[in-house]
Amino acid sequence: MPVISSIRSGILFVIVFILSVLITIPGCNTGSGIRYVSYRDPVLDSCVNEPGHRYYISMPVNLDAGKKIPLIIAIDPHGDGLLAVRNFTGALKGIPAVIAGSERLKNNYDGFEQSITSLVGEVSAKYPVDPDRIIVAGFSGGARMAYYYGMNHKVYGIIMYGAGPGRLPQDFGQRRLYAVSGTKDFNFMEQYSPLFSGMNDKPDYVTDFFRGTHEWPPSTNIFESVAYVLRDGQGTEESVLENMADVFLSEYDSLSGANDLFFAGKALEKAWHFVPGTKSKERVSAKIDVFKKMPGFIDYQQKFESYLHKEIKLKQAYAGRMNDPDTAWWHQEIISLHNNISSCPDSMQADYYYRIKGFVGIILFSQINDLLKKGVFNEQVRKLLYIYEQAEPGSPDLFYFKALVQHRTGHEKEAQALLAAAIKRGFSDHERMIQDFGGS
Repeated sequence: MPVISSIRSGILFVIVFILSVLITIPGCNTGSGIRYVSYRDPVLDSCVNEPGHRYYISMPVNLDAGKKIPLIIAIDPHGDGLLAVRNFTGALKGIPAVIAGSERLKNNYDGFEQSITSLVGEVSAKYPVDPDRIIVAGFSGGARMAYYYGMNHKVYGIIMYGAGPGRLPQDFGQRRLYAVSGTKDFNFMEQYSPLFSGMNDKPDYVTDFFRGTHEWPPSTNIFESVAYVLRDGQGTEESVLENMADVFLSEYDSLSGANDLFFAGKALEKAWHFVPGTKSKERVSAKIDVFKKMPGFIDYQQKFESYLHKEIKLKQAYAGRMNDPDTAWWHQEIISLHNNISSCPDSMQADYYYRIKGFVGIILFSQINDLLKKGVFNEQVRKLLYIYEQAEPGSPDLFYFKALVQHRTGHEKEAQALLAAAIKRGFSDHERMIQDFGGS
C-alpha cells in the first residue's frame, strides 16, 4: 500500500506521545466442547510481603485437588481490582485460572514492577498457581504496565486491552502477546497493521478489535485473548481449537456477506491463528488468498489506510496547537468533530473522527494533569480546561481538575460542589483526593 511507510513512521509519533501520557498517568463465548467453569465471587486479600497492597482474588469453585492452573494478573488503570477480576471471571467460563486484580496498581504508580512481582509471589504461594503459566493483562495504562513487566520478567503471555506495543523489540523472545482495542479508540494505531500482514511473522503477536471506544473489551474478546495465549498448553484439546476456528470462519461468512470487510478479515486472521494442524491452516489460507484478491477488499484497505494517514497528520497538528491554545479556534474545531461524529453515515469515517476526538481529550488530560501536579493554576490552565470541557463535557477528570483549581485558589464552596460532581461521575482515586484536598 502506498501510505504504509508514512503510516508506520507517523505511528511512532503517536505512540511516543500516548506512552508519555498513560504510563504516567458480559455473555461469554465459551464455544461448543469447552467445559463450563464456575468462578467464586471475588474476595479481598492483602499482600503480606508488601503492606497496604490489597487485591481481589477469584478462582474456579470446583478444582481438582493438587491441580495447578494459570495465574492472570489483571490491571485496571484506576486501581479497580474488583472490576478487573470480574471482567475476566465473566468471560472465562471455559478456562480455569486464578485471577488477581490489584487495588494498588494504577496510572502514575512508579513502583508497579516491584508490586507486580510481590503480587505474583504472594498469590502463587497461597493459591494453586502453575508457575510456568503466568499471564499479565491490563487495560489502557494497565496494559502498558503489563507489557513493560512482561518484557522484563519471565511470563507465559502478555495481554493488552486499549493499548498496543507499537513496534516490537527484536529480543521479544518466546512470550505471547495478544492486543485488543476498539475501532474508535484513540490508541487504535498502536496495534494496527494491514490485514494478514503479520500472520507468519515472529514473535508470536496477535491483534484483535471490537466496535467500541477506549474501554475494557467485550467478554468474547477477553475469552479469545486468554484462549490464544494458552492454546497449546496443558488441557487445551485440538478439538476445542478446531471448534473456535470454525466459529471464526462462520463469522467470516456472515461478515463478508454483510460487506463488513475489516471484521471479516479479522475473523479469517483469527481462524488461521487458532486452527491447529498444517492441513487445517492450508484450508484457512486458501480462503485468505481468495479474500485478499477481492476488488472490494483492495479498495477498502486503501481507503482505510488513507484515513489513518490523515489521522496521523491531524494528531500531530493538534498536539502542536496545545502549547498556545486559542480557545475560539478549538471551540469551532471541537464542534466540527462532534457534528461529524453524529452525522457521518460512513462507519469507517465516523471511527476516524471518534479517534481524533479521543486523542484531543487525552492530550488535554495529560497537559492539565501535569500543570496541576506542578502547582500551576494560571491562565493557560483555564484555557485548557475550557477546551477540555468542550471535548469531554461529562468526564469525571474534568470536574476533578476544576475542583482542584477552585480549591487552590481559595473558592472552597465551589471546589466541594465540583468534587462531589466528579465522584458522582465515577472519579474514585481516593489516594489522590486525600493528597490534593487533605481531609476536606
